[in-house]
Amino acid sequence: MSQSYYFESYPPLFRPPPNIPQIQESNSDETESLLLDSHIPVIDYFKCTTPTIRTTKYQDVNEDRNLISEACRDWGLFRLVNHGIPITLLNQVEEHAKKLFSLPYETKKAFFANSTSSSNFVSPISYFWGSPALSPSGAALAPKKGAQENNNQSLQWMEGFNVSLAQLSNIHYQDLLLETFRCLLEEYGKELSRVATEIFKILGPFESNYMSIETGLLRVYRYPRCLEPERTWGIDTHTDSSVLSIIHQDDVGGLQVYKDHQWIDVNPLPNTLIVNIGDMLQAMSDDRYMSVKHRVKVNKHKERISIGYFVFPAEDTIIQSTKYNPFSYADFRAQVQHDLKTLGLKTGLQKFKFS
Repeated sequence: MSQSYYFESYPPLFRPPPNIPQIQESNSDETESLLLDSHIPVIDYFKCTTPTIRTTKYQDVNEDRNLISEACRDWGLFRLVNHGIPITLLNQVEEHAKKLFSLPYETKKAFFANSTSSSNFVSPISYFWGSPALSPSGAALAPKKGAQENNNQSLQWMEGFNVSLAQLSNIHYQDLLLETFRCLLEEYGKELSRVATEIFKILGPFESNYMSIETGLLRVYRYPRCLEPERTWGIDTHTDSSVLSIIHQDDVGGLQVYKDHQWIDVNPLPNTLIVNIGDMLQAMSDDRYMSVKHRVKVNKHKERISIGYFVFPAEDTIIQSTKYNPFSYADFRAQVQHDLKTLGLKTGLQKFKFS
């Protein structure tokens, strides 16, 4: 496939100028580690969720569960192993994502238009690029006026598919690639909802509607190659608005988390997932668990694929906390979207904190 044809898959603003030498794929790793991630907690899902299992040291399952709580207090995230999701499923989702992302930009826009011929039906899969901030319908939010000054910092070097899992069974595609992708996402979503439910139980007890599987969504991201990776971010520093986020990343790397005033590279390891705490769990836990700051670097020689699962409280459930004024997730989302449009940044939980 020619370079010019391939770059047709990139949103126009991400395409290198025609007079620039071709970017070649590279096997070298240009990532400069700020701190090795060897200390990121590793949690064995099977041990934590199987009461009859004992380790060779005869530890009780509660000790393994306590490790999750400790990781969420100290780090806001952990690496999950033995999660039970078939590696074949992870690989198939990733491979189909690559095939779809490699389609021409205009084709992707047409495939995942926000609505179908029926005005009352909203597509469960939408395509977006340049910003991870989306409206409830999955459309990218327009940046604050003038926000692209100062090195285009509001333009983030990514594109993605936003997938509403609860609505995914409502549509079937005639195109074989799209329909296979839809089926794989539906299966993967069920696996992730199982994992999230068990982790939420371990971190509780919380009100049952503080996390609603019906709100679960997937974000499938591609971070294109970038000629000047030092001038932009795949996704800039942020916290997730979710209760829990579960990330599967390919072998390229780029995810970083902020810990003890340092940025730490979260290195990709096969058949593992990264679980991190979101703003909603921080609030409902009275700040016992902290929503972790993270960001994504871009790469000059390699694209990166990652798939994130995000789950939220039931829409109008009121979250009660000793640290924050009572609010619903709908209130929180509206405040975040207001801040993004007016300030160009997310203020998050600070707007709800007791004075």
